[in-house]
Amino acid sequence: MYQKIYDIVEKNGRVKTGILLNGENAGLKYLAEEDYFECSGTSENALLQNEKTILKNAVSQAAGTGVMKAGEQEIFVETYEKNPRLIILGGGHVSQPVAEIGRLLGFHITVMDDRADFVTKERFPEADERITGDFETLSEKIPSYQNAYYVVVTRGHMGDSACARQILKRPFAYFGMIGSKTKVRITREKLLAEGFTQEQLDQIHAPIGLPIGGQMPAEIAVSIMAEIVQEKNRHFRTYCDEDVEAAIRCAVPGTMVTIIEKKGSSPRGTGSKMFVFRDGRTVGSIGGGKVEFEAGKYAVNVKEVETHIYELGQGIGELGMICGGTVRVLFEPVNPEQE
Repeated sequence: MYQKIYDIVEKNGRVKTGILLNGENAGLKYLAEEDYFECSGTSENALLQNEKTILKNAVSQAAGTGVMKAGEQEIFVETYEKNPRLIILGGGHVSQPVAEIGRLLGFHITVMDDRADFVTKERFPEADERITGDFETLSEKIPSYQNAYYVVVTRGHMGDSACARQILKRPFAYFGMIGSKTKVRITREKLLAEGFTQEQLDQIHAPIGLPIGGQMPAEIAVSIMAEIVQEKNRHFRTYCDEDVEAAIRCAVPGTMVTIIEKKGSSPRGTGSKMFVFRDGRTVGSIGGGKVEFEAGKYAVNVKEVETHIYELGQGIGELGMICGGTVRVLFEPVNPEQE
């Protein structure tokens, strides 16, 4: 399934999965974007169907990466994210520092305006895409993308409304809209009259940005990007390690080793991954040190999904580390020939 996961996250920027950690069908895995289940060696029965439903519901409810419980069932849910896109609608004086800070933070930058002289390379040298067009054509000009952060900074409520009605019909990670209380109110009233629900409108960050009292364009840009970073990091996400992805794309057998829970201080967070080849070579990291060594050694011979807890506290067992705490590690055999 990992090939599918990395293909989808490369295309859409986000993908959600879940895996059962205990019970008769431990190892049953679900890929939300394709409504796809994977479980080797298990025949269809009522129990399996029930656990598929439990797994699917857990993934749909989860916002980030972590272990969830549904009755007696334990489920590890992952939200993978990659290649975040910052889409700035409006090329005015606030947009320029927003694009600059966005580039510094690693976003792919798109700027769109209906005035050609406002989206030039001279004004936005850091932008990956500079698009000229009426805001009513947003859906034609900018493809839908799940890991997208929209910053609407047009010069009037007509442009805001045109952008909002299209954004609210597509997936997004963040949607913020600049403007005075009057401008925001007019836009909201217009959208409600068009049939959008209050729940949909409540997803819009308006007025945009954290309330830090910014007045200058650069200060306003800092408040906007600070709010975006806050939203982006509100939940744990699974980091897509390029070396681990490359190993998976080699289509050779091995074991995926993932931190699914941590307590106390540990070098790497939940969702950190290491791929272990059958000959013992590894790529990626779950924190280094003795824990990573022991997990890597154990992973070579793993035949089925299982979890282990490693203690990191100084002087505890053989894995004493200064950082302290514990990590729970998931071992998943990866057999490309069976996928």
